[in-house]
Order: sequence, then structure tokens, then C-alpha cells
Amino acid sequence: MRTMAARRSFKLSSLLAWLKGVAARLGFGWGRDLRLGDSYRLGSSKVRVPLGGLPIEISLGLNDKRLHLYPETRLNARGEPLRLGSFIIVDPSAHRRRISGFLRLTPKSWLSLGSADMLQQALFNYPAAIDEEHLVVIHGRDALVFRNLSDAGTAIGPAPAEDGWLREKLWRRLRALFGGSIALLPRDEAMQLIEDVNRLLQKEIHRPIDERGMPGGLLRLPSTLTPIIVADLHARIDNLLTVLSQNAFLDALEQGTAALVIIGDAVHSEMDGQLREMESSMLMMDLIFRLKLRFPEQVFYLRGNHDSFSEDMSKDGIPQGLLWARELGERRGTAYLKAMQEFYQLLPYVVASENFVACHAAAPISKISIEMLVQIHRHPKLVMELISNRLQRPNRPQGYHRRDVKRFRQCLQVKPETPLIVGHTPIDRENTLWLDVDGIANHHVLFSANPEQVGVFTRVGGTMIPLVYPVDALTPIINALDQAPG
Repeated sequence: MRTMAARRSFKLSSLLAWLKGVAARLGFGWGRDLRLGDSYRLGSSKVRVPLGGLPIEISLGLNDKRLHLYPETRLNARGEPLRLGSFIIVDPSAHRRRISGFLRLTPKSWLSLGSADMLQQALFNYPAAIDEEHLVVIHGRDALVFRNLSDAGTAIGPAPAEDGWLREKLWRRLRALFGGSIALLPRDEAMQLIEDVNRLLQKEIHRPIDERGMPGGLLRLPSTLTPIIVADLHARIDNLLTVLSQNAFLDALEQGTAALVIIGDAVHSEMDGQLREMESSMLMMDLIFRLKLRFPEQVFYLRGNHDSFSEDMSKDGIPQGLLWARELGERRGTAYLKAMQEFYQLLPYVVASENFVACHAAAPISKISIEMLVQIHRHPKLVMELISNRLQRPNRPQGYHRRDVKRFRQCLQVKPETPLIVGHTPIDRENTLWLDVDGIANHHVLFSANPEQVGVFTRVGGTMIPLVYPVDALTPIINALDQAPG
């Protein structure tokens, strides 16, 4: 019989052998150094390409699928790209041409490219020639390591750099969309804008009518529209502009094929030291109103708990609801303040599509029906659940849980696996979205006010996917553009 020490030694040696096998398969190690000047066909050995090399084109199989690998960047206030250390892998046939997605390769991590991954299949639409595990790409300390796993083979070579003039053209389009510089509107113009938006909301499309003859609390988004979902922008202007400048989202809005859905809380900064500042909230609403007026059937706003003047709306003891009311009244007048209150009262609370369900905060813990959601003006308790509740915790016994999410989906007559997306409760301060929260499958939290990155949900190939973009400093970039046509 083996001694305890012998058994431990055997287990350790087995573990080391297994790790050595994994490392060999994935391609950890030195490999052959390669400086790309032309296309290079990978064999069975590993190849290293220095991190400072060109953007890389990956050709899977016999040119059956081309992918591009670019360094990920963030734009500073002068429009200069700053490298972040990570890389993104995109399909060049879709990237910036239509709504699509990408894979991110972060330092000291690896990706296995192949058709076995359902997310990759949705993003890249791999043809049959692509193997389940085709290529491994490793982000090493000073190089990218490539290891081909497929008999069909892989080639790598230089990829074209992204066109800077396309970005400037897009910035000019955003400037034109918002009527010039990203700045607060004059008082009279702001008043006219909010009145025009409120008239639109009184007949907003895709909302069943309630007993008052007004659009009810439920928004039924048709599956023909690709959703672009953000939540809790909290006065982060560049976060909104970054979303509009990414992924052909603006093109899709202009073409009428997508819908921007903001699930509440666009106002009231969450940044330390800025909780009392309200000017950025006013600017955010000016921009959203401009978007609604430009795209009345494709921009929708769901009500959140911060969309209020209530004295109960406070953060760290600061009464943001009251400060918001005072600032609007002082700077834009009583009539504007009343119009903003009317805007809040006209908003929907839930959006449902065959691909997703979303509300600001929580699945209701009480029994509900579609009729109750349409006639939500009669159900103030339901309103508070949708915009203010949070996940159940020992100190929060009235919070929602897995059973409530299931019942919510059943009420809305969607499939059990349909994603439920909420905002309101960021899990930490470092991230912007969290998947399968609390172990509830396809229940996600989105918080789009992180100053470094902005999270979005959209649909690619029939699949709802989360995307995270570095926040670009677009306000000064757009405001620095001259008035010449783009």
C-alpha cells in the first residue's frame, strides 16, 4: 500500500503532467519568432508575432473565413488612439458595415477559435470547413502566439489599418445629428424640444393603449428591430456618444433596422464628488430628446428610479431628486419642470421582444399580467417593484429571486431562456455588465455609466450578445470639429 507521501507525490506528478499536456496543446512556450511581411501558412509548430507588429489578418482553412485582429484603443480628447494592451478579433465583412460583435483577447489570456463555440458561430458565421477547434491565439508578455489545430490549416498576414477618415466622418454625423456642438440648449429651444417629445410619447408606437387612451406601461418591440440596449447612463455623456459611434449602430438607426432602448436612469452622476452636479444631466436629456425626435420609432426610454423629483431619490444622503427639480426650475423655468414631470409620467416600464425582456430594476415579486403592465397607472406598487427593487438578500427579504424571473417571462409569453436584462444594481465599480447574475441563467445586469467602459446588449445572428467598449473622449473631439461639411 502506498504511503500518504507517495500518494501525494503521485497526484502532484499527475497534475504536472496534465498541465504540461494542456500547455503543449495550447501552445505555451517560445515557438518560432515571426515578423509578418506577407502571408504565412502555419504548420504544426507555434509561431510568435511581436505585440508591436501590424494588425493581423487570420485566414482559417483555405481562405474559408477571414478575421482581423487589431490592438484595442481608446481615443483621448485630441482624438489620438491610446493602446489598452488588449486585442479585438472581428469579421471584416461585417465590422463597421452592419451590427456585429467581436472577441476580446486580454493580456495573459488565450482564445480558441472554432465552430464549437456558439457565441463565435453567431458572431462570425463560420462555414462548414472551419473545425470545432481550429486555432489557438495566446496573448503572451511580449508577443502573440499562434498555434494551428486544424488539418485545413491557417494563414496569418498583415491586415489593413482602420481608416481614420471614417471615424471623423462619423463624428461629423453625430455633430449634425445633435445640431452642432455637444452643449446645453438655450432655454427656449429646450422647452420646444421637450414639448415635441411629449407629444410623440402620447402616441408612441409599439405600446398597447390603456383605458385612458394613452400608451400603456408595456413596450412590445418587434423582432424586425435589432435592439441596442444601454442602462443607467447617469449623465456620462461620452458613454452615450461612444455607443452611437460604434458597431454601425448609427447606420442601423438611420436605416430603420435597429432600436436604441435606454432602460432608465440617464440622469444624476454617480461619480464621487459630482453627486450634486446637474448640468450634465440636463445635457444628457437634451441629447436623448434630440435622438427621440430624430428617430421617433427607434429610440425608447424606460423609466428608472432616478427619473423622478422625489425627495426619496437620494445618493449617499444627497437629495438628487430635489436638486434636479431645483436646477431645472432655476435654469429653464417652471414650465420646463412640469414638462419633465409629464415626460416621466408618459414613459413605459417594461420592454419585451421575442429575443429579450428588460426593465430598469427587477422582476416583480407579486403576480402580474400583461393587462396590469398596460394599465400600470393603476398599480403604483408594481411601478415601485419594476424601478426600485433588487435581488433578494438576507438583509433584503423582499427582493426578487429566480422564481420571480421565471414568472415574469411566463407573463410576457416569451421562451424560458429569453434574456432578462436590468440595470439599477451594479455588482462592483470595476465593470459594466454581469452575466447570469445570482446563478439565474440568462439574467443579466447592465450598468452603462462606468467612466472607462460602456456595456451594451445587442443582437447578432438571432443571439443576444453583450459587448463592452472603451469610452472615448468624444465630447471635446466633436466640439473641436469645424463647421465644414464632413
